[in-house]
Amino acid sequence: MMSNEVKVDLRVQRTKKLIRNAFVELLEEKELNKITINAITTKAEINRVTFYLHYKDINDLIDSMLNELIAELEKVLLDKLDRAYKTGDELSSLILLLEHIAENSRIYKVLLVTKNIPYFTPRLMDILSALIINNTEKKSIKDPEDFLKMNIPSDIAAWYGTSAMIGTISMWVGNDMPYTPKFLAEKIIELNPFKPEKNNK
Repeated sequence: MMSNEVKVDLRVQRTKKLIRNAFVELLEEKELNKITINAITTKAEINRVTFYLHYKDINDLIDSMLNELIAELEKVLLDKLDRAYKTGDELSSLILLLEHIAENSRIYKVLLVTKNIPYFTPRLMDILSALIINNTEKKSIKDPEDFLKMNIPSDIAAWYGTSAMIGTISMWVGNDMPYTPKFLAEKIIELNPFKPEKNNK
């Protein structure tokens, strides 16, 4: 038998999910500044009091949604992906990222493509940039001197890689993901001008 605390926690999670799903649906239909709390509660089939139990206002709802999504992204990127990079398995790491985005494609489409919610993209770029810088500083193109020979600072490589990746992901999600995460990951790696060459044995 579930404890009362667990029941309450599950009820809170379900309510928040209803509110957030309603908000995303409304974002798909209209501009952010035209969305009201009444519209959200009507679509979520809850009352205003219930909304205010969880969020102060719409901005608080947005902040909470973005913080949770970013936290989940950081967990995927900086934990699983970093371990994959350390083993040199860029393909698996990128597939993990794209699978995460595919699982949450509806909200990513709204945040990155349809509405381009302010400060979400910069935060996403910061996370990807940190990961790319970390990777380019650990790995070389052909040998440890190659970045120096090409005169490419790691931050410039990160800016380039981050912009290209976010642009590709945005187009992929915006076109309803016509390719699987695995296929897209393979092509992104093939297009990467900074990828390390395989050692000839």
